[in-house]
Amino acid sequence: MDIQVAIGERIAKLRKAQKLSQQKFSYEAEIERSYLTHVEKGRKNISIETLAKITNALGISLKDFFDSKEFSKL
Repeated sequence: MDIQVAIGERIAKLRKAQKLSQQKFSYEAEIERSYLTHVEKGRKNISIETLAKITNALGISLKDFFDSKEFSKL
């Protein structure tokens, strides 16, 4: 699996676990909803700064974000 796809899937999984819509979550993360859609589908390569905004909105650290079985395979 490609790292870009793994990151997108992880974001979508964590967002859905918190029962957040893309619209509400993108507002909280201060990113465009359409951009979030592309990120979750693995179509966009995001910066560390944007990923930090996303993990902050999810209430987790970058370490916790990457401390997942999805990333142990890469």
